[in-house]
Amino acid sequence: MKHVCFAASCLAVLLAISIAVGPLVASPASSQEAREGDPVLIGTFRQLHSDVLDEDRLLVVCLPRDYEESSMSYPALFVLYGDQIRGYFAEAVHVVDRLSEEGSIPKMIVVGVAKVERYRDLSPVGRRGRPSGIEPFSRFVAEELIPYVESEYRTKNYRVLMGPQAGAAFGLYVLAKRQSLFHAFIIENPFRSPPVHDVLMATMGELMDDGLPSSTFLQITCSDREGHLDKTEEIEYMRRFEKMIADKSPHNLTLVAHYIEKNEDFIPPLRLKDGLRELFREYRFPDNREVRGLADITAHYAVLSERFGFEVDVPEMTLASKADELNKIGASDSARVILEYLIEVYPASADGYWGLANLHRERGNSELAIEYYRKCLDIIPNMPPARYWIEKLEAQQ
Repeated sequence: MKHVCFAASCLAVLLAISIAVGPLVASPASSQEAREGDPVLIGTFRQLHSDVLDEDRLLVVCLPRDYEESSMSYPALFVLYGDQIRGYFAEAVHVVDRLSEEGSIPKMIVVGVAKVERYRDLSPVGRRGRPSGIEPFSRFVAEELIPYVESEYRTKNYRVLMGPQAGAAFGLYVLAKRQSLFHAFIIENPFRSPPVHDVLMATMGELMDDGLPSSTFLQITCSDREGHLDKTEEIEYMRRFEKMIADKSPHNLTLVAHYIEKNEDFIPPLRLKDGLRELFREYRFPDNREVRGLADITAHYAVLSERFGFEVDVPEMTLASKADELNKIGASDSARVILEYLIEVYPASADGYWGLANLHRERGNSELAIEYYRKCLDIIPNMPPARYWIEKLEAQQ
């Protein structure tokens, strides 16, 4: 298999950090220094040959920042129209990064799938006398794309499809025909094209009585206009579909519908951020839950693991902030256990090493504190607070 790679370089994000003893929560830093003229890159091109389609398919892959430093696995977000690097792909990377860093969703691998002939591949109805190619494209996704991604990268068995424009019709089609491909769908209105209306309604109607084998999330965003084009008819189809779902209440399907009025954008918003927040709305650790130690935190994510069907990792931010809270109330032993677990799971976590360094410094363990402050500098070379405490502690020895 032939691969074409786009050079992977990471731009260091250096934060202005005051000399503090709290956690450096969600500090997205890299150990690499940016140099004059370096490109700013957010992914790597991969080329996958498809025997099913008899053509090459270009992919764009963005990995979590600490992918190389850890052994963790991740859910995958598949982005149709992925060749629109500055559009849909960049939006997906930005949203996933922002929400995962704040602990609202898991870190994810983002896979952009470039389009070749979008209406051939993504529409269940052929155009201009040509048959639909949606079944071959579905086979490509099921038999080649997903196995390729899962063999090349550390993935969890949880996949989300982002389907803008014509990709919305494909999303609804595979939801009905191939339920095992994706666990969640965040798409635009799939009823935007008149020839597709009845086909999709009939296809989904077949699913209503049997339901789905596992919990499936579907968010659809509809706009009343696309630029100067009126989409009232398409909205009405969507409302009919929503009513059908409400009346039938198919087993294991959660539908979230958004209607945007007076839309002025020619390409309507997909509301990916809203969809991911809703999909993982219980992922953030509850503010009102008492934490006395690590077990109280991991228990919450064990429940989520059962619900989602994959092992849900505790967010880095949650571990760091809860350890800091415990240390502040004098439960330093419990804080230490959490922080040691944090750096075991997230070996590139400046938060974890910073917390341990502060904890041991407060206990008078200067040698351990210096060791952990040096670990901080390995991750964030330009980190003035760590340098300050190393110099201060070494001077006291």
